[in-house]
Amino acid sequence: MQCPKCSHNRHRAAITNSRVLDQVVRKRVCEECGHQWFTVEAEVSRYSIGWSSEHQNKPVLRVPVTLELDFVPCLPPGRPPLPHYEL
Repeated sequence: MQCPKCSHNRHRAAITNSRVLDQVVRKRVCEECGHQWFTVEAEVSRYSIGWSSEHQNKPVLRVPVTLELDFVPCLPPGRPPLPHYEL
């Protein structure tokens, strides 16, 4: 994974939250430019995974995976959505 701002490949997961059932959310920070972004973890079929000798025999995606996001924020009636902040 590369930083979406500078394309550097060194970053760290500054915060990981896995306390919500079936969710893992990570705040990542680029070690080169300091840009912050968020990632989520998703389960994929075992048939989508292969083992790569080019990557120290670690698992890699062997076929493209399409994610369908089905998230609709639930806000109390009358409450406006929270503002979006660019980090």
